Amino acid sequence: MLKATPHGEVIRIELARTFLGRPLYTAAAHLVGGLLIDTGPPVTARELVRFCRGRQPRLVVNTHYHEDHSGADAALQRAFGLRIFAPRETIPRLARFYRLPLYRWLVWAQPRNVAVEPLGEVLESGGYRFDVIPTPGHAPDHVCLFEPRLGWLFSGDLYISERVRYLRAVEDPWQIIDSLRRAAALRPKLMFCAHAGVIEAPARALERKAAHWERLAAEARELRRRGLGERRIRTRLLGAEGRMTYFSRGDFSKLNLIRALLRDPVR
Repeated sequence: MLKATPHGEVIRIELARTFLGRPLYTAAAHLVGGLLIDTGPPVTARELVRFCRGRQPRLVVNTHYHEDHSGADAALQRAFGLRIFAPRETIPRLARFYRLPLYRWLVWAQPRNVAVEPLGEVLESGGYRFDVIPTPGHAPDHVCLFEPRLGWLFSGDLYISERVRYLRAVEDPWQIIDSLRRAAALRPKLMFCAHAGVIEAPARALERKAAHWERLAAEARELRRRGLGERRIRTRLLGAEGRMTYFSRGDFSKLNLIRALLRDPVR
């Protein structure tokens, strides 16, 4: 599935594998000023290439290495000879992409290896100037792109939702909280999230997500002080695990979030 929606000068491109006509999980790329920010999953790479033939981008940038953000890199490079930029930490991961867990392979498909160029601190394209903002936590290589003149923030997977309740085991919510506050301090006017859509008043939304997790951490620690174990804390604060936890064999779970919030942040 590919669905393109213009938002002023930005085209939001929603991409997903479908099952019985319904998208399983949607990720979005954004096209602005000849720059394609993220490329969606491998499963929709051919659709994205067809879409780009009429409005061929000049450059591609990945906000991080995850397959739903870099999955069409190889197809776009092969079709158009595009230069692709990514954070330095991303480059070896894309050059030799690890084999995905089954649940992610079913949703997104396995990416092809691709050689990309290192992303600097600033990227210019089509009259726009994007500052590259390191925002680790969701992934160690995660960055956001900020257009300061217009106040646009392309946030990759930094935001996703104000009340995220599931976390992968490798994610660090304390780092994410720091990154949320770093992005909010830019005072963006509009945020383009890969999953939540276009967010108005983004600084408040970013701060609310950070504050929500801090409150959740305080509540979890109080329950631990009273003698509750991690699983009981999870159930008390977030409820039982959902289908995604079982589908991912625990890689993506509410318990991961509680465990991570109970740990002290590494500063």
